[in-house]
Amino acid sequence: MNVGETLLGKKVVKAHPPRDDMQLVRLESVASFTCARCAGEKTARLVAVRGDTLLCNGCYGQLRASASEGGRPPAASTSPSAVAARESPSVQDDFPQVVVEELDSGLPYSVVDNGLTVEWKFHVRAEHLLHGTCPVPTAMPSRAAPQEPLALTFLRGRNRIGILDQQEGATLRAEADPPLLTGLTWQAFVLPGTRVSVRWDTWRKLRLAYTPLDKPVVFGGTVVRYAYDPKIMTRELAAFDARVDRVEELVLIALRELGYLDEKGRALLPREALLRNTMERAQSERPSASKIGGAIDRLLSRGILTWEEGSVNRAGMLHYPARRGDTPVPLLCYTPKLRDAEHEDLRDNAGAAHSTSAHRVSGHLMRIGHLGKEASPEARAAYREDHKRAGLAGPHELPRGFTYVREHERGI
Repeated sequence: MNVGETLLGKKVVKAHPPRDDMQLVRLESVASFTCARCAGEKTARLVAVRGDTLLCNGCYGQLRASASEGGRPPAASTSPSAVAARESPSVQDDFPQVVVEELDSGLPYSVVDNGLTVEWKFHVRAEHLLHGTCPVPTAMPSRAAPQEPLALTFLRGRNRIGILDQQEGATLRAEADPPLLTGLTWQAFVLPGTRVSVRWDTWRKLRLAYTPLDKPVVFGGTVVRYAYDPKIMTRELAAFDARVDRVEELVLIALRELGYLDEKGRALLPREALLRNTMERAQSERPSASKIGGAIDRLLSRGILTWEEGSVNRAGMLHYPARRGDTPVPLLCYTPKLRDAEHEDLRDNAGAAHSTSAHRVSGHLMRIGHLGKEASPEARAAYREDHKRAGLAGPHELPRGFTYVREHERGI
């Protein structure tokens, strides 16, 4: 397949060279499909095409690795120098790219269906916030009337006793793939990555619960009070709290959006891959490789980036920490700043509902490009104004693929 063609109703935005009768492609947005090898229901942007069948990214990597280990020569050397070379802009079309596993797509997990009630968990994604949706298990469409309005109760606390909000009128879109509830209004404090526990009973009532942290934390400049997935926050939020210039900002966004993510939310990528992707993703006034390299060096000198050692297997899959039997490769690492929230982060408000307090949320970027969305003129203007006010160098234009949320107060 070639860039610009359509697969699963989505435009192909990147096509890797065919290897071992398979070709890995990246779609413009996530799509649902069934992997022909593991028979799993997948929702991802990375899809491998094998004849008339589709494979998930994991099975693609396993098949590539087993082909090499079975005596067939690998498609390309995976020494650190070779990995850097194949990610270089001058030769990127001649070698496969380093492959990074996709995040979960926000689908339900830990589903429990006892016949009378259905319970599940999921992590909120930017798509849910933008469209007012909630993912549901496949059992729900067969039992709920698609057009019948549902009653939602939002709860706070491990015992689900503190009511935050109640809403009427949400409906089920059974024809969607995957099925969704629509018509929700997410509370202002809900961020991408927030974990939600859902219980559906009496066929019309749903209870959605947020689990409070033992102590609020500040993750990348934003106060977080509820259980969350740091991987999703790193990928879909880019806090406006680091004093970096324009090129440094582009580097950090590219690394956070495209890098390998570990359980702590650290993003990692080889230097040449970061150079190339930062250059490709600049919307206007594309910086040169030397300027991007200088930005990386400055970020390293200030400790915003560090060097770590990861590895790649024979299929080009990137891992951190390094795995035994893989080829070591140096990786640039972004570690989100994480600390306990202090008094200046939390502002007491005796009048806040539910005996909670108001707090400040730093201005931050939220990733929307993978959803086929663009930032509004108002968001662009707000980012431009705040970027100038912060005294940051370089053009004050909103990065491609993100929208901007201004600093504000949230009372929860």
